Amino acid sequence: MIHIQNLSLANIDEAIHLVVDDWQRKYVLPNAEMIAWAYVDPQNLFPLALYDNETLVGLAFVRREKNTAIMTLQQIMIGQTFQSKGFGSDGTRRIVEWIEEQFDCQLVQANVAIGNQRGRDTLETAGFMKRSTDLDKREIEMIYIMK
Repeated sequence: MIHIQNLSLANIDEAIHLVVDDWQRKYVLPNAEMIAWAYVDPQNLFPLALYDNETLVGLAFVRREKNTAIMTLQQIMIGQTFQSKGFGSDGTRRIVEWIEEQFDCQLVQANVAIGNQRGRDTLETAGFMKRSTDLDKREIEMIYIMK
């Protein structure tokens, strides 16, 4: 089962070097870039390290929106060598639990690129549902309604 740790000096090098498969790179920003965004906006963008026991398997970035009842799963990535083991769906469910523990939130949203079926399947398995499609941005908006 995935557990969440803060990104810190102890794991940042490992996090920066965690990569996805070549064909998936068009769907996620590089970890170093996302970490830099979190550094310049620490009140609104939260980097989360996803662990299976003591092994870093992925990273996620959660954004607090101006409407405080909404949080955005900005990006989740599972390292190439850890994919197809259920870590994506398990990690996404754990992120939703973390959001629920940390914030008074009613809705979690995430956008997935049209064509990124693996990403959409991961979100749906974790309990997200399709809300809308933006053909101009070529994205599908997925939502998770908090209980």
